[in-house]
This record gives sequence, C-alpha cells and structure tokens, in this order.
Amino acid sequence: MALKNKIWGRLPGYLLATLILSTVVLGKSPVEKSHSLSLVSMVPLLELERKLIDNLVNYTEVLEEKLQTVRSQIPLMRSENEKGKLDAISYLSNPLNSFSLIRRLHQDWLQWRKFMEQPVGVSQMRNIDTWLDELPTKMDLWEACTGVVRIQKTYNLEISDFIKGKINGKQYNSSMSCSDIFAVGHHLAKENRSAEAVQWLQEIPNRLQEELLVVPKHLTIEEVEVLKLLAETHLKEEHYTQALDLLDNGLKIKPQDATFLRLRKKTKDLLKKPPVPIPEKTKKKEVPVRDTYKLSCGGMIKKPSKLHCFYNFTTTSFLRLAPLKTEQIGLNPYIVLYHEVLSAREISMLIDKAARNMKIATTRTAYPNNKNRGRTAKAYWFNKENNKLARRITRRIQDMTGFDLTDSEELQVINYGIGGHYLTHSDYFNFASPNYTRKHTRQGAALGDRMATVLFYLTDVEQGGATVFVNVGYSVYPRAGTAIFWYNLNTDGNGDPLTRHAACPVIVGSKWVMTEWIRERRQIFIRPCLPRSKGTSPKS
Repeated sequence: MALKNKIWGRLPGYLLATLILSTVVLGKSPVEKSHSLSLVSMVPLLELERKLIDNLVNYTEVLEEKLQTVRSQIPLMRSENEKGKLDAISYLSNPLNSFSLIRRLHQDWLQWRKFMEQPVGVSQMRNIDTWLDELPTKMDLWEACTGVVRIQKTYNLEISDFIKGKINGKQYNSSMSCSDIFAVGHHLAKENRSAEAVQWLQEIPNRLQEELLVVPKHLTIEEVEVLKLLAETHLKEEHYTQALDLLDNGLKIKPQDATFLRLRKKTKDLLKKPPVPIPEKTKKKEVPVRDTYKLSCGGMIKKPSKLHCFYNFTTTSFLRLAPLKTEQIGLNPYIVLYHEVLSAREISMLIDKAARNMKIATTRTAYPNNKNRGRTAKAYWFNKENNKLARRITRRIQDMTGFDLTDSEELQVINYGIGGHYLTHSDYFNFASPNYTRKHTRQGAALGDRMATVLFYLTDVEQGGATVFVNVGYSVYPRAGTAIFWYNLNTDGNGDPLTRHAACPVIVGSKWVMTEWIRERRQIFIRPCLPRSKGTSPKS
C-alpha cells in the first residue's frame, strides 16, 4: 500500500488516461473520462501504452520475418544469376539451366509479387482499433494543455526552462517534444491567446532539426506548419515584420503554397498602411494589479507573526489522553493546522477505496461548454454509515473541533490532475444573507450553513498545490496526515469573506485531500450566534 502511494505521489503530470472498453462490453456504465483531471485516473494509461508498445513489437516481428525471408533468398538468386552472366551461352546450353531460367521468370517472380502484396500488420492494426475507445479524446488534450499553461502562468515559469524539464528551479529527467510544444501553442492560438501562443511556438524551430535526427518523420511536426501558425499568431499581435520573415522562410520550403502566398500578400499590405495614431484620451493606462492569488501560490506574501504551536488538551475530554499537535496559521480569520491526525495506514485505505470510484468534482458555479473548469479534480464521497474508517475519522473531527457532526456532509476525497486547481471560492452558502437564493445549493437550508471546514492532506506534494486564503495571504502546503480547520461563518451567522480560498495548481506530484464541511444546525448551543461586535473568529 505504502509503495503504491509513493508511486502515485511521484507520477509526472504529463500522462492522460482511463479504461472504458471492458465496462462497455459487460454492459456497465462507461468509466468517466476527463483523464487529466485526476492523476490516479491516468494510471491505467500506462498499461494501455504498454499494450500498444507490445503490439508494435509484434508488428516489427512480422516485418522482420517477411524481411528475413526476402534477405535469405537474395544471395541464392544473385549467385545463380551471376553464374549465368559469366558465360551466358555456356550456362544456357545446359538444358537444366535454361529450363530453370524460363520457369523462374514465369512462376517465381509472379509469386514474389504476390508475396510483396501480402499486407503486414493487419492483426496489429485490428488490435489498435479495439483500443480506440480507451485513448484520450480531443477534450482530454484540451484539458491537458490548459493544465500545463495554468502551471506556467500561475508560477510565472520560464517557458524555455519548462520545456527542458527545469520546473520552478528544479531539473527533472523529462522534457517536452516539438509535438508537445506545438500542441500547447496550437491550443493557445485556438483560444485566441496569440501573445502566449507566440511564446511557446517560437521555441520549436531551433529544436526541430535536432529532433528530426532521432524521431521518425511521421511523428514530427512539419516545419511549414510551425512557420504558418507562428506567422498567423504574429499577425494577430500586429508583429508584421516578424510574420513576413516567417512567411518568406515558409515559401522557401513550399514556393507555391497558396496559404503562405495569401498571408504574405496580406502582411505586405498591412506593412504599407501607416499606423493609426491612438488619441491620448482613449489610451488605457495600465494600472498594476496586486494578484494575491498568484503571490500566495508563489509563497511571496509574508506570513503573519506572533503565531505559535501548542498541544490542544481541551476541546474534548478524550484530548486529555491524546492531545493534538496544533499550529496557528492565522488569527483573523482563525485558522489552525493539526499535525499527525491521520496515520499512513488510514491514508492508504482512503486512497485505495476512492481510487476505484472517482467522478468529476463539481462546483456550485457553472462553467460553459465544460471548459474553463473552476475545479480540475475528481472526487469520491464516503458514506459514513457504511464505512467504519469514515466513522472513526468523524469521531476524530469531533475531537478536533468540538462540534456535533450528526448532520454534517459526507467525507469527500479529492485527487487533482495536471495543473489541478480550484479557483478562489467560499465554502459557505450565506443562508443568513438577504441576497441568498435557494438555487445556489441542492441541499437547501434545512441543515444550516457550512459553519466550518476541515481539510485533510493525504499526500505530500513535491511542488505547488498549496491552499491559499487570498484575502489575507495565508498559504498552507500539503503534508500527508495534517489537516487545516477554519470557521466559514462569523459569530453572527454571516459568511466571512476573509475565508475565501483557493487550491493552487499542482506543479509536480499527486495531490490527495479529504474535506469535511460541518453544518451549523447541530451547533446551536455549541457555538450560538452572537452580535457581530461580540463575536470572534474562534468559537470560544
């Protein structure tokens, strides 16, 4: 179990996969796709890739067998032919030789033609056809590209370093191929982010020739395609001189290419036009914006001082025997980090159970066309009534918080994928607000609002993946077995906007978390509503 968790924790964020064929054949519902949203969902693709590689090896063996047949006969045929050419008349005067020549040319070479016509690799191609449904889709590639770009943008990484495997200052034994880079650049161009597309695409030309020495031609990107897309993106950015140079280079390779000729004429016409001056009044002044989300994710915001660590003996009587190691993260809002609240065995059991049943994690905010997801992860909900481990963890949360969890939500286990993140959000519904409408939640207000949150970290994350409270600059990095706790509501029952938080993109590693949202109805006497002026963030 521990070894399996280590493997998941170290998987690189560049693979996309899940298996669906077997469930379709058996008549079950297909396994949910969107492979890049969860690293554990990608693990089966490694097995799929192994099958594809083995299939290709079988194809080479069939080719080798056919090739060996031809090669074994060529020396024999050439030897006989050269023997006859030394003295043709003498050779042909022997009826055995002359008869054999006639017979060979009439029969054998027609058989060789049939042998050459015989298709090679039919069964191997049929195997690939049976696996087509298991391959990542166009949407999977879109999500993977989005994840890679999210990592680079959020952490302001140098693209030239990133594609060489130097990620956030650490060198990895990985890199991006020209096809990888082109896929990201093409994605950005399609999303009308031409300035970013240029930054990626301009890295390809210098690498392409070197890659052609080791990569088969059918697997490489054609230079003309790179030049064409790079020229188009420069045109959108009004970089006409750069676009013209690229188009001229493309025409050297394909002098009659209609697209290059059309783009070149368009670029020349644009260069001839004098630039239109922009009146000073209409010029937009760029005001520097303090992006607390990016600053927090990058660990650039100074942490609060005057905080301390302590043993919690007092929340429940049980803690007198087993106090909790507690670290203050912030006082306003009040946030604490509990250490060593889950064992390695418990974590292994949680992950093993969840990994077999992951579904796309949804949010209360709708995102159009299934794109621009506010949350890129997959989730599994533990039924506390039917799971002994979930009930044990629930009792532990009661010791940590002092709250009654009878009506609280199920435990949600989450695994993030490539650049997995969760945009800035609040956990509370704000039922007490006059602006609240019931459509914001499926569960209604019967159980009360989400008074508090407990967020467990099930794995270490090598880089990235911090939980950040963007309005106050707090950052908490995942460490297996720890949990953070905070109050979502002020003591008057209204949501505390200072608790708005986000999950920063995972750079390297597999991030598993588990969340418990504690509802307020059962806490009416444990943490009663107080006037705002008398309330504090903690319940005491």
